Amino acid sequence: MPVIAPGQLHGDLDIGCAGACHVLEYRGHYVMYYWGSGKDGGYRVLKAEAPFDSPNAWQPCGAVLQPLPDLHYLARGPSFPMVAMVDDLNGFMYFGAWGVPRPDGKLSTRTGVAVTADGGKTWQYPLDRPVLQIEKPYEQVLTGSGCVFHCDGRFRMYYSASKEYIDRPDGVQTGHGDLIPRVGVAYAESDDGLNWHKPFDDWIVSPRGFDTEPFEYICSQPCVVEWGGGYVMWVSTFGHAYRIRSLTSNDGITWEWVPSSPDGDLGIGKPGTFDDHQRSYAMVVPYGDELRMWYSGNAFGGTGIGYAVGRDG
Repeated sequence: MPVIAPGQLHGDLDIGCAGACHVLEYRGHYVMYYWGSGKDGGYRVLKAEAPFDSPNAWQPCGAVLQPLPDLHYLARGPSFPMVAMVDDLNGFMYFGAWGVPRPDGKLSTRTGVAVTADGGKTWQYPLDRPVLQIEKPYEQVLTGSGCVFHCDGRFRMYYSASKEYIDRPDGVQTGHGDLIPRVGVAYAESDDGLNWHKPFDDWIVSPRGFDTEPFEYICSQPCVVEWGGGYVMWVSTFGHAYRIRSLTSNDGITWEWVPSSPDGDLGIGKPGTFDDHQRSYAMVVPYGDELRMWYSGNAFGGTGIGYAVGRDG
């Protein structure tokens, strides 16, 4: 059973999708921001809260970000929120912005930003454009969701980016037809959270193609956590459906894959359950000696948000 099902918390605002969440600790409780798809077809960022000792007793707090139909890049709305608080009051929310659909059917996401000055009660869009510009070869098709740290006065962002579409290799089953996007994890840094420097000329984590089973052409939605004296990154990889996999690093830049089965670190649910086809978009929060994970089920959150607990990074 999902811990948050579509329509459970926010009715018509998340009846189509409840997924791709970010959870953070704030003033003695959990705050969740998640992607809601509404009855009107628009995308929103919705908010919920829960206590540490009952991490899935979520209470709705309403919508905090809405679509902006007059802005081309944000016409359909925001999704995949990730919050980086600078202090108790001030912070940034980075998100995947869905614009006017492309006539060729290809993805049309960009990375957007919102700001808060009241501890996340309200959020505003400070820019009328995406916060990341298309600059590097690895992001010519799109940029998307990211994971952001604020530490020692600097922001570090890990984000989804696509450089190209390719023809489906012969004999490969995909979820995107005969023309498939290659998506990897890119890296950027910033002093102010709004202006970003990209120090590398390629992804820091790439999809592995035929080097793994099944054929992998998407590696996206990174979640990075400091754990065990280093870093762990959870990603969503795509062959014929999304699976959750992980990597480890000593410095947060050079990453090594953790071996996993064709169904990833978590596998999938039993037949007939909300996650029997795919699990994706992992969000992990350390709590004592355990790792608490929230993830999206089938249809990218069309069946809701699940929960898992682990003790091994």
